[in-house]
Amino acid sequence: MRFTAFTFNILLLCASSLGITSFLNSNDQSRFKDILLSGLNSDDAGSLDYAIRGLTFLEFDIPNKDSLCQKLKTKLESQTTETLFHVGKASASLSCALQLSNTQKEKLETTITATNGVSEIFLATGALSSFGITLDAPKVLKALNTALKKDDSISSLGQAFQVASLLDGDVSSVFGRIEDVVVQADQIDGKMLQFEGGLSVTALVISGAYKLANTVGQAPFISKEQANKFAEYFVSRKSVQTVKGVYYLLEATSVLADNAFHIPVAITLASKAAVSKSEPKFQVKVTNILGKGLGSLTIIADSATRTLDDAVVLSQKQLTPKDGLFELDLMSSNPGKGVYRVALSASSSEDTRLVGNVGAIVEVKVLTKIAIEETEIGTADSDQSTAAKLRKIIYPKKLDGSLEADSHQKLILKFLLRDTLTKELVTVHQAFVRLTHRESQQEIFFVAEPDVNDAYKFDLDLATKAKDFLYLSGHYSMDLIIGDAVIENPTVWQIAELQLSFITPSAGQPKSSKAAEMYQMKPEIKHMFREPEKRPPGIVSNAFTLLAIFPFVIFIVLVSRLGVNFSSLSFSLSALGFHLSIGGIFVLFVSFWLYLNMFQTLKLLVVIAIPAFVSGNYMLTQIAAKRRGATKQN
Repeated sequence: MRFTAFTFNILLLCASSLGITSFLNSNDQSRFKDILLSGLNSDDAGSLDYAIRGLTFLEFDIPNKDSLCQKLKTKLESQTTETLFHVGKASASLSCALQLSNTQKEKLETTITATNGVSEIFLATGALSSFGITLDAPKVLKALNTALKKDDSISSLGQAFQVASLLDGDVSSVFGRIEDVVVQADQIDGKMLQFEGGLSVTALVISGAYKLANTVGQAPFISKEQANKFAEYFVSRKSVQTVKGVYYLLEATSVLADNAFHIPVAITLASKAAVSKSEPKFQVKVTNILGKGLGSLTIIADSATRTLDDAVVLSQKQLTPKDGLFELDLMSSNPGKGVYRVALSASSSEDTRLVGNVGAIVEVKVLTKIAIEETEIGTADSDQSTAAKLRKIIYPKKLDGSLEADSHQKLILKFLLRDTLTKELVTVHQAFVRLTHRESQQEIFFVAEPDVNDAYKFDLDLATKAKDFLYLSGHYSMDLIIGDAVIENPTVWQIAELQLSFITPSAGQPKSSKAAEMYQMKPEIKHMFREPEKRPPGIVSNAFTLLAIFPFVIFIVLVSRLGVNFSSLSFSLSALGFHLSIGGIFVLFVSFWLYLNMFQTLKLLVVIAIPAFVSGNYMLTQIAAKRRGATKQN
């Protein structure tokens, strides 16, 4: 039996992938309207077109139609195919009395050639049809098929579907490409399908496919599961903020909400996601993705499964219609507390187009009330030399008098939590004991843990936990806090007044004042640099200076004894600059020795080295030239 239930749940889980989790509600559509109304102020023909057609999808009465028609008339002077396309679409939506000139008509008709590509054919045919001009179907179809051989990208195929949906005659050559493009859709998390290019491309393809299918009179090559996954993708993009994005979203959802083949169904919660004994029913809303009703429906709860242990509490139970919604009394099945996955299916004897209407999942919490029973509080010696002295308390009363305990004792609290419906002992996610020092309002929390029999016991050894209290003795109030996601009556119960005494670890400053000092401002931390090391005596540094100068003195002496050939010296500008630069470098090294740092020296060395290099190069060139001249004379 358990295996059968498990298998049934797995099948429902697989079927639930068809369910749509949301729809475009009134708040979404109101936000879309505000975005589209802002587009009416645009001077761009495209934005104006998207705003007007988007408001038409929302069935909104567009204000100032005459002024908008006048604005479109000024745009009609343009000769670009794209502008004429947008002006035609917008004027058709507003029923403006605008016409193309013969020149514009001829230009659009000559644009419909394979060499211009699918995009230009899409714009030209859209403009011509918007202005009420009959299309030459064979010519358009031939150009379209030839252009698709050159470019059959996803966006081109989407535009081709839109064009073919306007044509009379046999368009099966384009209709057959729907299957080719649908298999290229990318799957997201196993729940959604979209095409590369995002919302606009996906909407263009899907709306075009269903329009073409309506023209052909045959269901598109899109399965029920694929239709639902595309619908789920469009609903997930409800946060779109641009005029163009809103238009494409509304176009796609309008087509999916009303066509002759597939109507995705959204089954969503319309009430609180919680039931209890006092409110035993929950309600669901069944609509298309635009939030509109689907006529007469029968809604069945296939199962209700507790997520904690996969326990099934009901199956095949019909929901009751009420004010456009459907409600189910889940508490009539006597479920235990917890979160339940309710699998719902919608069926209609009149409409066979519904998809995603089987296995839709809604999550509902079953709440219960708990009672705190058999509560006992008292103290016991830490070494367990004597039996614990416990006193009973009845919720919501407080213990009479004050309970005293010191560091040689431990504080004990015992209690049971019982489900008031099933009369079973239960455990909760949150069971805390809060102790609050009356004078300082300092709070400390402890967790009460259940034992193997689901009985709660709180055991506090005051000696080992004294540090947590900061050794702060005095008057404490004790509260029991009970909470859980599936209980209807979370509780804060003041149980008793306590007088606790802690032994301070030393006879120094009281811990209460130390605790206060913990939160006082500390002295500013100042960084201390290391003091420089002591310098050597002057006689040592002077001696090393003389030793460093000694090789230079030897060089001067040797040069004076050998003699210097001053005749080779040139007094040109380059020679003078070179020797001055070399002298400057020597002066810089001496300055580095005396007072400059490394970074200052490097900066100045770069400045001096550049003229030294340039002048030295010129000087050496002149010397070499002189030597070559002297060699030739000899």
